[in-house]
Amino acid sequence: MKKSVISCILIFGIHVSLCTGEESIRKFRTLDPIQLEKKVPVGYGRVFVQAGRENNIDPALLAAISALESGGWKSRIARQKNNWMGLMTRSGAKSFETPEESIFYAAELLNRKPFKGRDTLSQIAPIYCTKNPGHWKASVLHLEHEILGTATAEAESKWQNGNNSHGSFDIPGSLDSLTSPVRNR
Repeated sequence: MKKSVISCILIFGIHVSLCTGEESIRKFRTLDPIQLEKKVPVGYGRVFVQAGRENNIDPALLAAISALESGGWKSRIARQKNNWMGLMTRSGAKSFETPEESIFYAAELLNRKPFKGRDTLSQIAPIYCTKNPGHWKASVLHLEHEILGTATAEAESKWQNGNNSHGSFDIPGSLDSLTSPVRNR
């Protein structure tokens, strides 16, 4: 009896660990903002890190979502509405005073309904991108790996062979037209 109980616990534990292979977005990853600056617009490495720290969200993930949703920080909505996170209202793209405000808003939003209790990209993708959550998740993961400098040859090949329906863009090291943010929190 004792052996069968232990066996069941072990099997259940192995099954649970296999199902939870995806990393939680709710883990603050310590990143050097100066290193992150090489992959995001100048002055915003520390914004992604600070927003991540304050909301217990991975800052590399925030930067990856931002890169995807803003077309590498070049889309019309990113430039005209300061909406770097692809956030929508019932009447269209949400407007922000600054790009920094959109980053903090999105980081806070990921801790509220409808995202609360959903801890992986697979769980938040259908809410963040209802039209094609699988592609959204793959794109965010690709960009996260690119931001962290951990992109694999296989992932790069899949990305280049048509899985990028958002169009091709490079993650810039800096965008001279953007000003550095100042935030006192």
